[in-house]
Amino acid sequence: MLARDYVERELSHIQRMVALLDSETAVVDVSMSGAGRVRHPRYWRGRIEELLSTPDVPRHVRKLSEAVLAKLDELEARFTTMK
Repeated sequence: MLARDYVERELSHIQRMVALLDSETAVVDVSMSGAGRVRHPRYWRGRIEELLSTPDVPRHVRKLSEAVLAKLDELEARFTTMK
C-alpha cells in the first residue's frame, strides 16, 4: 500500500510540473533555467517510466501515466519546432 501511495503522489507531482511546463512553452525558452524547475520533457518521461516499473502499479495510474506521456510527446514536438 505504501508503494502505491508513493506512485500516486509522484505521478500527481509530475502531472503538475508537466502542466506548468505546458503553460510556459509559449512564453519561455525551454532551455532557460529558472526556479529549479526541470524544463526538459525527457526528464519527466524518465520519471514516469521509473514509476511504471514499480511492481503492481494500479490500472488507473497506468492510464493516467499514458495521458501524461502523450502530453509529453506533444510538448517535445512543440519544442522541436521552436528550435
